[in-house]
Amino acid sequence: MMKIIYILGVALGLWCVYDLFKNKTIDVVLKIIIAIILLSCSWVGVLLYYFFVRDRIK
Repeated sequence: MMKIIYILGVALGLWCVYDLFKNKTIDVVLKIIIAIILLSCSWVGVLLYYFFVRDRIK
């Protein structure tokens, strides 16, 4: 069960990074910083990106 949760967290993190890099209005350095934070924080990073960052960058 824990493997499934871990794999799901990694997949969601990668989806968020992909969504982040699709946006053309953000500087590349800021994208890299957000991606590092997003991937290092796993579920917390995914939730923060989805509820706070995603709406502000579009």
